Amino acid sequence: MYEPIDTIRLKSGERVEAGVVKGPDPDWAERIEALLEHKGETWRWGNTMVLRERPGVGAYFYILHRGGTPFANMCTVETRGVGIFGHVFTRPEDRRKRAATELMRVMIDHFRRRGGRALYLGTGYDSHPYHIYRAHGFTGVEPRSGYMEYYTTAKDAFEATYFARGPAEAAALDWRDWPASTALFTGGFPGVTRCAGMRIFGRQSTEGPLLPVLRDASTRRVEGGIERVRVLRQVETTAVTGLAMWSLDGLWPESCVVDVYCHPHFWERSHDLLGALALPEAERYLAYCDAGFGPKEAALSQAGFRPSVTYARRVARDRAGTAYVDVTVWEK
Repeated sequence: MYEPIDTIRLKSGERVEAGVVKGPDPDWAERIEALLEHKGETWRWGNTMVLRERPGVGAYFYILHRGGTPFANMCTVETRGVGIFGHVFTRPEDRRKRAATELMRVMIDHFRRRGGRALYLGTGYDSHPYHIYRAHGFTGVEPRSGYMEYYTTAKDAFEATYFARGPAEAAALDWRDWPASTALFTGGFPGVTRCAGMRIFGRQSTEGPLLPVLRDASTRRVEGGIERVRVLRQVETTAVTGLAMWSLDGLWPESCVVDVYCHPHFWERSHDLLGALALPEAERYLAYCDAGFGPKEAALSQAGFRPSVTYARRVARDRAGTAYVDVTVWEK
């Protein structure tokens, strides 16, 4: 469905229409896909899914267009007002005309009016886009990080509600977990080694890492393969409060890497996550944990893992590299 929002005057003086396409919309899908055809193949698959199917998330493509031909785009993919923001693109011949700045204004206003609560994005730290986003209310999740966040209320108030203690269920991964999980993995919660299988260390968005995992999950369901991921969802808010995942080790044969990460309120449910995760046959299962991170060590111990070796100063605690953590390999 297309909704016109505003008429924008570009720096050149030209007036163009700003609007939003809410997926699914087969009529606009082909035009937006053509505008974003430079994206990688997995990203193009994701765009097709949210523009042509009904995967269970809200997808909003904000565009500037001339007579129905879009030349600038940005989008949000959301679960109950919590989402990822991306695909910011303007055709080269239309750059330096304030298209992105004007479209950002339209997007933020529309997001707030729809009752949106939080958005997360990733860009280059201190880049030109970084400063455009910062001018519209986004802030870095930590010093020198290109991951940014935006809240329509106070951040603390949002997180207190979103991650409130309450009933939670271990379930198979689905599309709503793509945007929802970013609030957990970019959050300033304990634990640096968050998901080795997706190469998430420290405060990092799941926007890029989780999309190919979602695609893999879709394929496995069709082909009857063992699913690789379980998520723990807070029942009332649908927040992803935990994630467990297995991956075949890229270095050692017959080895499987097992990951688990939870919000501090929900580590006591980590055994449900790991118990719901069906593992493939392997000679050994490996897990990586910040040395001395008690909640995760307890979860791994309860699941039958035992510490084997510790690597000193293995990963930076933050983007600024102010400190490093030791990482212990657990095995079973």
